[in-house]
Amino acid sequence: MTPKRIASNSGFVALVALLAACHGKPDTSADIRPVRTAVVGTGQLGDRLAYTGEIRARHESDLGFQVAGKLIARPAEIGANVTAGTVLAQLDPADEKVAVNSAQSAVSAAQAELARATSEEASYRSLLERGLTTRTAYIEQQTAAKTAQARLQQATAELDLRRRQLNYTTLRAGAAGVITRVAADVGAVLAQGQAVVTLAQPSELDVVFDVADTQVDTVRNSKTVAAALLSARDKPLTAYVREVSPSADPITRTYRVKCTLPGQPPGWHLGLNVIVTLEAGHAPQGIRIPSTALYEKDRKSAVWIVRDDQTIELRPIVVARYDTDSVEVASGLRSGERIVTAGVHKLLVGQKVRLLSDSGK
Repeated sequence: MTPKRIASNSGFVALVALLAACHGKPDTSADIRPVRTAVVGTGQLGDRLAYTGEIRARHESDLGFQVAGKLIARPAEIGANVTAGTVLAQLDPADEKVAVNSAQSAVSAAQAELARATSEEASYRSLLERGLTTRTAYIEQQTAAKTAQARLQQATAELDLRRRQLNYTTLRAGAAGVITRVAADVGAVLAQGQAVVTLAQPSELDVVFDVADTQVDTVRNSKTVAAALLSARDKPLTAYVREVSPSADPITRTYRVKCTLPGQPPGWHLGLNVIVTLEAGHAPQGIRIPSTALYEKDRKSAVWIVRDDQTIELRPIVVARYDTDSVEVASGLRSGERIVTAGVHKLLVGQKVRLLSDSGK
């Protein structure tokens, strides 16, 4: 090999080695997202408590079949408005139809037996009156007629039962309302009483919200609250506290509160979010965080917590009050924890982050 060719090959090898050195190690810094954070602190909260709630029907029922069977049709869909008697779902009625036909045959046989026994009784009565038979023989025929009558009554009752069971294979709305949940699809084999749909009757509306254990006594002592739609916060309505849960939710440790709305206010529909406020009395110490720190998952509030190893976790919280640029946290956060305050919708669970600076408490 000539010296010139050797030099050329050596240069090529050096170039390859240089490229390998540049690209052989991944740039891990690209996976680390810079974030603005704040350390959670406590301070004096306002003299009014505020909660986010939802409009729900006071009367909401899970509807299911009174017999077991295979679901072959379910016309009801979420959000559908139905009237009393509307067909919501249908089971396969084949077995029930066979049972009805069998019971009908039993009734026909019992009717024929009763007709024969009644005729025999009449004949023996005539013979007895003419002295051509004994009273014992007549009583036997009379007993046979009564037995046939009882069998007919039993067969008729069985037929009525089988007809009712056939009717039970069709699920109908018992009242006018809105379908708010569907729990079974066509093809499913259902047990007796298993929920298929949930029907809400919007004639009476409730405002439902959750409160922290530190504030539940304040709510219990309040007879009314102010409730306003998110789109019309300056037009609150008075709602009456109807029910406060006697025990806390085992997961969130909050108490469910139900307040009744007066009549059917225009624009107030099932599922809308509302702001509920009431006087708090003595202003408590609490946690306030920037509104930009809130992350919504499954219609529930959460925040990103920065752990000691600079990775993040998503933690659910309960918001007590919404202000213009901040929120008061009822539960879920502790003083001294560090949270992400900006760009929360661009993060992933377990992602490593780099702290830019605190955005304030």
